[in-house]
Amino acid sequence: MRVAVIGAANIDIIVKSKSAIVQGESNPADVSLKAGGVARNIAAMLALRGVDVDLIAAIGKDPFGKMLMESCKDIGVNTDAWIIKSNASTGVYLATKENDGELHTGFTAITAPESIRTAEITKHKKLIFDADLLVMDLNLSEKIINVALELRDHRPVMVDAVSVDRIPRIEKFLNRIDILKLNRLEAEKLTGITLDTKERVKQACNNIVSRGVTRVFITMGMAGVCAADYKNAIFVPAVPVVVKDFTGAGDAFSTGIILQFEKDLRTQAESGITLAGDHLTRKM
Repeated sequence: MRVAVIGAANIDIIVKSKSAIVQGESNPADVSLKAGGVARNIAAMLALRGVDVDLIAAIGKDPFGKMLMESCKDIGVNTDAWIIKSNASTGVYLATKENDGELHTGFTAITAPESIRTAEITKHKKLIFDADLLVMDLNLSEKIINVALELRDHRPVMVDAVSVDRIPRIEKFLNRIDILKLNRLEAEKLTGITLDTKERVKQACNNIVSRGVTRVFITMGMAGVCAADYKNAIFVPAVPVVVKDFTGAGDAFSTGIILQFEKDLRTQAESGITLAGDHLTRKM
């Protein structure tokens, strides 16, 4: 299988408190700096599992960009299609975390993906068309999402929604998406349905499928996953784990469903849950 991934590659700066965070005080913490970004994380996890992966990402001409590119090359992600911007900085995600690993506050400064121009994507049209699956995250502009969908010419496409504020970028393209992965808040934004019961989660899944998405996966933390296609909607329970770090668990879930993208709903969902569970128990 060959997968093309388009979206964000950035540096994650993680500040993890050594004890419960006290507002307005100086809190002792551990700080780490590593490669991140939804698209990059998915591409990296696929490559580490033997999948041929081409990543199209925009970075700045700066030390962070160089670090990102080298880290991807080291694990087998093809970076030949990367877009290096002299007028933009490599994206940064800064997160503060509680001592148990749960996110306290996150900040993003990721503008390079949104600065990608049409010509910078169309020059890679063969790479995008030839892949068995195209994966995009919603850090891309609406214009570039449309260009990439046109280049695919109705071949399989998966989208990871990334965050609530980016949901409007995908609404007009739902009937061109084969797999859509959202979390609970993103699904609520897309459908306008409050997902406080299983019946409403199922209703949201059916709403999204009725608007043209072939398969949708809504992750709900320890409540598991609802997966749906035009035939049915199913619930798959989460695997109980002792969480060491929440970072990248959603990206791991996306990777799991990509690895089984030609299989049935349940197999895909279980694959995503297994990979996310493994990721949650790995100390970052």
